[in-house]
Amino acid sequence: MDKFLEEKYGLKDTVLEDFKRKIPIKRELHWWTNREQELNKWKKIINESIHCERNIIVFIIGDYGRGKTLSLFKIIDESTKQKEIYPVYLNFKGEEKSKPGIDFIFRIFKSIDFNKILENRSEKEVMEAVMNIPDKYEEPRKILEIIYHGGIDKHQRNLFPGEIRSKGDEINKFALYFLRGEVKPSVSQLKQLGVVRKIDSIDIAKEYLATSLCFLRNLGYKTLLLAIDEFEYLFSLVPKGQHSIYIALLRSLYDFQTSIDKNMLKMANMVFFIAISESGWSSLKGLEEKESKIGGPTVPLLDRVDETTTLGAFSRDEMEDLIEKVLRYNRVKEKFEEDPLIPFTKDFVDYIYKKTKGEPRAIKVRCSQVLDAGLADQVPLLTGDYAKKVLMERGF
Repeated sequence: MDKFLEEKYGLKDTVLEDFKRKIPIKRELHWWTNREQELNKWKKIINESIHCERNIIVFIIGDYGRGKTLSLFKIIDESTKQKEIYPVYLNFKGEEKSKPGIDFIFRIFKSIDFNKILENRSEKEVMEAVMNIPDKYEEPRKILEIIYHGGIDKHQRNLFPGEIRSKGDEINKFALYFLRGEVKPSVSQLKQLGVVRKIDSIDIAKEYLATSLCFLRNLGYKTLLLAIDEFEYLFSLVPKGQHSIYIALLRSLYDFQTSIDKNMLKMANMVFFIAISESGWSSLKGLEEKESKIGGPTVPLLDRVDETTTLGAFSRDEMEDLIEKVLRYNRVKEKFEEDPLIPFTKDFVDYIYKKTKGEPRAIKVRCSQVLDAGLADQVPLLTGDYAKKVLMERGF
């Protein structure tokens, strides 16, 4: 089969991987399609985040399989075209055992590549970016100073050397783990870091976040873009009594700039692109309705949302565009061919659309089954009749 695929279609790996995969990967951006109207809105917000002095919240709403994660990847891809933006991808809720709310800030720190943010920055620029953090934020400034100057090779700027060569390397690494909430330092270890307090409250964690945003701004970044996936985890993994803590935290982060003395601390903006399922969005709106009578953080949070985008199912023509684009991409040459590598007929598209109603994930699953059988049978075309036969045989 592998030999047949390589000789007939120029493929070294089966095309089916791209149809069977339920979790999207960045390579799928090659065949991004049918979301241009939404993308134009997102690009406008990305550009706005560079020039304004405030934070921005955008919700991307859609059922599972509608393309929320891929949309976040596309937003990150677009934002990398702006040198003033540093984008990160993260899930809303992880497995951290820290106090509610603090874990979210720790996830932000874990998502930042503290080597990558130094790209095209000189050693002098990095040192100045750290030292220009105000004295009021002495402790988090000290941690950043140790991360970048606590024994690392200043020419390589390697935060994680292959072998620990000195005590300086150890403290450099420990400071980074401390910032990410991955270690619980003893009193003697805190003393070695030159700080007194652990990051054990939301207020202290926000001090470290403010300092990091100041550091990014000093390096020339105007925006930290947070692509946050699976926000509905709030309602499934977080105890009900803690929901308001996370919602209040997100609201306070939106208001972050207004709570900081701008004359003392210049920070990079934050733009939150938050993906949430339709059921998760309904839960959030339900909290809003409930709290409108008794008070709570959900109403002011949703009042601060700048944009919402709901991802719908594909039309029949949009679905055909997606199938054709996927099948035209030559994964060996990494380019699009004029014709599909695996040909298909119009009635094949009609039949798949009838069975899927344009749901992107359902399209991929059923196409994978038909393609799997078609490649094994070496059929010349994927037709509607052939698709019907295969899907009936395979229990669809």
